[in-house]
Amino acid sequence: MYNQIRTCAFEHDPSRGPWVEQFHVAKFTEQWQTELTDLYALGWRSPEVMVGLPVRRLNQVLRAVAPGVLATGRGAAADSSVPWIYTDGEVPAEVVRAAFLTWVVSLRPEPEHQAALDRVLNSISGTAIELLPVQVDLTSVDLSAGGTALPPRRLYSLLPELVATRLAQRSFRARESDVETRFRVVNRDQGTELVAWPPRSTPWDGGGHFYSAVVRVTCHTVPFTTSLRVHVSTGIRRWIAGDRLFLPRQRSATALVDTQLPWGDGGSAARSRLSVNSIRYDARQGRVVWGRNSPVGLLGDLDVIGSYPKAEEVVSSPKAWLTGREGKAVGIVYSTALEMAHAVGTGLMPDERAELDEWVAEGLEPLLRRVPDLVRVPRVRNKPALLPTAPKTKPEQREKFDRQVEANRRRGLRVALAGDPLHVDVVTIFSESADRILREFARQLGCPEEQVTTEVRQRWFFEGLEVRLTVSSLGDLARKVDVPKPGTPQRPAAALEAHRARRLAAGAAFPRLDAPAIALVELPGGDRFTEADSDPKSALRLGFADSGRLTQFIRPLPGSGDDVDQRVRSACLDAFRQLGVLTSAEPRTRSPLPTGLQYVGLWVVRGAQGRRLVAVRVRPGEEVQQVTAWDDRAKDWVPYWRFLSTSATADASFRAKGRRNAEDDRLDVERRIRSILYQCRSRPTLLLVNSGNLRESWPSLANGSLMRDHLGFTGIQDQRVGAYGEELRVVLVRDRNSREEVPQWYAPTPEGKPAGFASGLWCPRDEASDNRVFASTANLPRSFPKTPRGLRKLGDDVSSQYGATISAWNPQYLEITSLCVASGDAGSPDSAAKWASVTHQQRFHDEYDPLAQPFPVHLAKKAGEYCISTESTEDEVE
Repeated sequence: MYNQIRTCAFEHDPSRGPWVEQFHVAKFTEQWQTELTDLYALGWRSPEVMVGLPVRRLNQVLRAVAPGVLATGRGAAADSSVPWIYTDGEVPAEVVRAAFLTWVVSLRPEPEHQAALDRVLNSISGTAIELLPVQVDLTSVDLSAGGTALPPRRLYSLLPELVATRLAQRSFRARESDVETRFRVVNRDQGTELVAWPPRSTPWDGGGHFYSAVVRVTCHTVPFTTSLRVHVSTGIRRWIAGDRLFLPRQRSATALVDTQLPWGDGGSAARSRLSVNSIRYDARQGRVVWGRNSPVGLLGDLDVIGSYPKAEEVVSSPKAWLTGREGKAVGIVYSTALEMAHAVGTGLMPDERAELDEWVAEGLEPLLRRVPDLVRVPRVRNKPALLPTAPKTKPEQREKFDRQVEANRRRGLRVALAGDPLHVDVVTIFSESADRILREFARQLGCPEEQVTTEVRQRWFFEGLEVRLTVSSLGDLARKVDVPKPGTPQRPAAALEAHRARRLAAGAAFPRLDAPAIALVELPGGDRFTEADSDPKSALRLGFADSGRLTQFIRPLPGSGDDVDQRVRSACLDAFRQLGVLTSAEPRTRSPLPTGLQYVGLWVVRGAQGRRLVAVRVRPGEEVQQVTAWDDRAKDWVPYWRFLSTSATADASFRAKGRRNAEDDRLDVERRIRSILYQCRSRPTLLLVNSGNLRESWPSLANGSLMRDHLGFTGIQDQRVGAYGEELRVVLVRDRNSREEVPQWYAPTPEGKPAGFASGLWCPRDEASDNRVFASTANLPRSFPKTPRGLRKLGDDVSSQYGATISAWNPQYLEITSLCVASGDAGSPDSAAKWASVTHQQRFHDEYDPLAQPFPVHLAKKAGEYCISTESTEDEVE
């Protein structure tokens, strides 16, 4: 049992002096911003839909041709007071100027706009690009009123660039390997990456499968922590290396380009970066082209001597370009959406993660130190009162466990149905699938096998439950949605109408029900519908909901090579979850929880027409409807299954109001949250919020705005939590959120033994009495195949070549902040660790693998599947 975990996070060592660097900076002048915006707007159909200047492309080009350019200021093209580029020396002005003017020409290269372009070029040519010296303290931060670090905005882009650049100067050698790995720097919208270059390959499965180690660097703050954190996460980047890549319509692929400098010696020492480009199919031209913002399109204009590949050339010979041609190389990033198999598995095993983490720590000394290890929170339970599990080697104990789980599930279903019968539609593509689905559904409820028949209409009676089942064929509803080809005039409206037609057809295919009902629907996965907007799943889900049925989709069963039984079992369990069946175990705490404690989870769903708040309430002690959701139209809590089935109609009403701006959304979400808090005042409540999901709609959840035991809303001064309920507790959870907001981690071991993972609730070793921030980690999923400890991918031996084919599962790290734990308006704080433990335990259940979110938040997030429109979100193009 591991007693500590190590996060891949770093911070400034306060015992050392400040980290100060000398830079040169240039600004994007107000004159450029005005004139270039007017020029760029000439090519848009409507000024209202025009996005800002595509300055990202210019920034990528500058990094590719001027190695001294380190970072670019976010928003510099719209605000002349924000530094535009930072350099680590005086980059030749002619280099920056050449790249800048080439980019200006690319804004409107069309012949009809030549006169306007000439006027702008003549106007801005007389404006010099000045690089002025400036000193930046990379460790200086202010503090919020709540004691959280408030770093200058520029550090979020500048510090990751400096860290990545510093690490790229060193090579990495895997343990027991004779090969050194070098990294190239890749700038991203969120942070910076290091990509091992050139890629390596594995001979397994016929060979030709290439991959690279990748290291991501981002900056973040932690609630009530006074220092800025640098998160360094590691993983695997897979590459496409076949003879040819077929790029489906409306799909794009990311391509990292390594090129010689268009001036200077172009030596490898100066080539420290890869530029980010995209390749897409252009229906208007009928061929594959570089994406609009790809910098490689400008490099040919900058370098009149060198030649740069066309996108068609790259997709025609991916392997040849990956390994390099004429001093240039292009790597197309592998994606499962491209309908290709790849022999290399995802992720790194914990031992190699630990090894790379040590390499990073050595490279950052003495500028940054590792954040101290976390230890188990003392005097708290790590899991709720789960049923005792039994190994498969003891079938009698295992059967006893299964029977108890089934009994709990039946009990939860009876509570959710509140005396109504359950309607189940088994809708298949292949007739032989129906029997398999029926028998698994019966098995999960403990229904006697003899009640399952081959009839298309059946009734099961057992243990106080009535289940009415109908078997039917999905028929033409399974076909792809016929939408016009990309580039067709009025395509978004036509695609929307096609999805509406499919939705109406699905709703009309089944009689309307006003009782708990679910359809288990056999449907191919999204990878089978390669054309954009052709996947019918969303339309079918909303159409079935129009007829009063929830849906759980199952990929076709016959001919599948994976674990069919596991997929059917998971689909049945998710069906019970949608029905609001609660089988959660009681949390275990050393001191009793408030009597009648209820849990409320919040989640904001983002759609084409704006944002909607979903609130799910869980009351474990209720005799009926233990899981409900807030219906803002009815101004009441309704059964969870009913909320899901009526959300499609609510979405239509929501869309009928028209597109709203972000301010309207924020005010509406905050209003609903205050209304929900008012409804919860009558009994003890634990409010669970994913701060990364809600902070844009509830700005007071930003780390810099948090204050212990206080809640705030826009226009309302922060108040002690008691103002919103004497028995209200508020806990924030935060996950990676696609921005590496929480660090990667592993469990260190004594020298010579491979690192591993551990499940538990963790805190700093020197935990202060007022500590509010904890870490929650969980077990690997039961269904995930076990892999040998110490398996490796980055070595150069046969074992590592085999290890490259194995996928690694990295358990989700969840940051838990006990924000409000005070009792009463001015009461003394309750134990923050206790409420963090209760939240942590909400991830564990007898039926499911450990959840990524606490159970109420998980349900609120899943409800979003019924709250999104089938409206196309395709952006208007030039």
